[in-house]
Amino acid sequence: MAGYDERFAAVKERLARKQHLEAVMPDLQNQYSDLLAKVTELREQKAEEQKDVDRLEQGSLAAFFLNVVGKKEERLAKEQREAYQAAVRCDVAEKELFDIESRLDRTAGELASLQDCEKEYEVLLQEKRNDIERQGLPAAEEMIKNEQRLFEAEKQVREIKEAIVAGEKAKELAKAAHVNLDSADSWSTFDLFGGGLFADMAKHGKIDEAQALIEELQVQLRNFKTELTDVRIEADIRIDISEMLKFADYVFDGFFADYEVKHRIEDAIGQVEDAEEKIEGLLKHLGRLEAESERETERCREMLRRLIMTTEV
Repeated sequence: MAGYDERFAAVKERLARKQHLEAVMPDLQNQYSDLLAKVTELREQKAEEQKDVDRLEQGSLAAFFLNVVGKKEERLAKEQREAYQAAVRCDVAEKELFDIESRLDRTAGELASLQDCEKEYEVLLQEKRNDIERQGLPAAEEMIKNEQRLFEAEKQVREIKEAIVAGEKAKELAKAAHVNLDSADSWSTFDLFGGGLFADMAKHGKIDEAQALIEELQVQLRNFKTELTDVRIEADIRIDISEMLKFADYVFDGFFADYEVKHRIEDAIGQVEDAEEKIEGLLKHLGRLEAESERETERCREMLRRLIMTTEV
């Protein structure tokens, strides 16, 4: 029987990987569909906002009228800001869509390479069963059952560990984003009281860093949610990146623009704090599940050891 060990280990590893990929595939497909619809909508919004800017810049009748009444620059500034915000939202969504497309392609390709592993596993099980039966070992069926229980327990431990790794990465990104947002908020407060160009530059530098981290965090949260599919834990953690968009208050400086930027920063801080709390709660739950699964794995191993030790070959 010892000759089967390596063959079983290799086949079981492939089978566990296939089951994992099959579990995450529907979630990836749903994410892709949702993001594709979102990107389509945002591209349309981006194009419409740019048209508004172009009409004013190219001297339309509306632009002429606004110029006469002295409102053209104000209106153009508003349209440019809205076009900028639409472009950033679209860019963020396109990056997320690209990430999901890449993961779908990789998952589909790997699944194709593993399509026969269940058959391989069953053939090997039958081969071992026949070998044991030919030797007339009384513990034959009990050993097969225990091996299957051990396989399921080991698979659960592996899936929980993968989810924990994804959760820890999301936790670190959320923490880093929080630090940058706190700093941006401090600079924003200073800017309200006449901080000037230096405060604007410092504030927007931190906002840019936080936004980049939040974009990365959104991708990692999707990975975390996908890994939780195997563990059968529901997770609804989202951050609305559109609320992080900065006003172009280098140009439109003033108390009300500065106040709006501060409001958006504070809202983003609240979202990140909420995400951090949910991630921490899920990680604690995963830790408890990991401990339980590892105890079950050890129980199965011990039962197999006893059967092997007590069976004459």
